[in-house]
Amino acid sequence: MALFASPKKNVAGTPEQPRFEELGCPAFASLVEKMDADPERKYHVLDLEAASGNHIEFFSRFRCRYHIGDVLQVLSYLEPPEPEEPAPDFNLILPLHMKNKLDLILVWDGLNYLDKALLPGFSEHLLRKCNPGAWVHAFVYTRGDMPAKPVSFDILSSSTMRRSLGEGATAAPCYPQRVLENLMPGFRSVQSRLLKNGVQEYLFQVQ
Repeated sequence: MALFASPKKNVAGTPEQPRFEELGCPAFASLVEKMDADPERKYHVLDLEAASGNHIEFFSRFRCRYHIGDVLQVLSYLEPPEPEEPAPDFNLILPLHMKNKLDLILVWDGLNYLDKALLPGFSEHLLRKCNPGAWVHAFVYTRGDMPAKPVSFDILSSSTMRRSLGEGATAAPCYPQRVLENLMPGFRSVQSRLLKNGVQEYLFQVQ
């Protein structure tokens, strides 16, 4: 087996480029502005994506303890329990043993991959480890299809991100704001922005 492979080529013989899309993120920009306004505060941040040097580098501008969840792909495989079966144990799926409570959770597109029967338990698990006023930032797909698995994001600036378009497609739950708030007791939407690509950007806050 070869250790290195040549880049894949399309029918024209030119290397195929990874598919990415840039998207504005005004709710994230307002969050960064709030954090910038209090430079002496120390923040505890949980990123549910796999470890990303891009994310860590961006948040290094703050006095910040950065925790890696690396749980999004696992969440996408969870199925709602059958009657009389126990619900998934989020304490095992996402152990939150950090000493301090959290001020910010970066969910990226993870909420789209949790069935509505699982969202209340997941949000309750997060809520128990949040400080009062903590934020949750998330992207929710509002059109019929979404990537088959959670995709990766890169922060280009406080107001712009780049996301991979992923492979395959599956039906998106297209959760409306009111439904999400009902499924995430303890959190309320403080900002909701529909981006031009049909992705809804949310900033939730602990009530």
